[in-house]
Amino acid sequence: MTVRFLRKRTFSGLPDVSIILLDWSVRESFHTLEYLNRQRIDRSRFEVVWIEFYSREAKEIKEMIRRNSSAGVPPPVDTWIVMDNNTSECYHKHRMYNTGILNSSGRIVAVMDSDAIIRPSFVETVIKEFERDDNLALHFEQIRNFNKAFYPFNYPPVDEITGDGCVNAKDGVPAGFDRTATSLSEDRDLWHTYNYGACLSAMREDLIRIGGADEHADYLGHICGPYEMTARLINSGVKDRLHLTHFLYHVWHPNQGGDNNYCGPNNGKGMSTTAMEIPKTGRILPLQENSGIKTLRLKGPVRPARGAVPC
Repeated sequence: MTVRFLRKRTFSGLPDVSIILLDWSVRESFHTLEYLNRQRIDRSRFEVVWIEFYSREAKEIKEMIRRNSSAGVPPPVDTWIVMDNNTSECYHKHRMYNTGILNSSGRIVAVMDSDAIIRPSFVETVIKEFERDDNLALHFEQIRNFNKAFYPFNYPPVDEITGDGCVNAKDGVPAGFDRTATSLSEDRDLWHTYNYGACLSAMREDLIRIGGADEHADYLGHICGPYEMTARLINSGVKDRLHLTHFLYHVWHPNQGGDNNYCGPNNGKGMSTTAMEIPKTGRILPLQENSGIKTLRLKGPVRPARGAVPC
């Protein structure tokens, strides 16, 4: 499969983290890029990879790039890939993940909701956790607010997001954080308690070692996300856990629950039943592996990408 590169920035040194963000011509607000633009860590330590499934070239991103260039600051997006799939084709998040993984330069890959609200310390937090232990699949819970007063997106402060309309936190702390288990390997029921689709960070070499994201047809459309890779990372010996003090945030927008989107096999609560079977089987590799990922996996050891990589 060929893809178009609207941007491909080359770093003088490899960044620590590659952040992969997805769009399938649905994003109205690109605020996550603004929050990433405000990280307190040096910009050279992370890259932003934006993947569009169809052919859209978002004018909002182009304007942000122009603005940053005029101001003499780094661009909001380092690698911008348009996959040019036909609009009659159902979007596939996992194919986008793999495109991002193949074209990431960082040793750590963070797959994150592209409409998440993050604190200025997010990237720094990810790096510090992997400096302590890089045999890790790290998840961040997402505090959500259904108050429609924040739509269209108006950059609300965190104390407002955790206030009126907040559905899964109390006093700024996610509900259920008093539980003793903090990882799926300890308690598989946790993926019914927390949002394991909000953000996964893992070593790029580990993601390639397990064959990347599964491109099986069961994962078409709205259902599934990075937790499918988490389950196979656990089977491969990687330790998973939730971060207990740093959270992401999300506010209401139309179709946030995937209404009227195609959904593959699921439990009626937004969880893929195909992914939920993985811990029982011990399976490490995908049911359908991306050919580019497979080539890298079989070559080993894995090296970060420096130039454009076919998918």
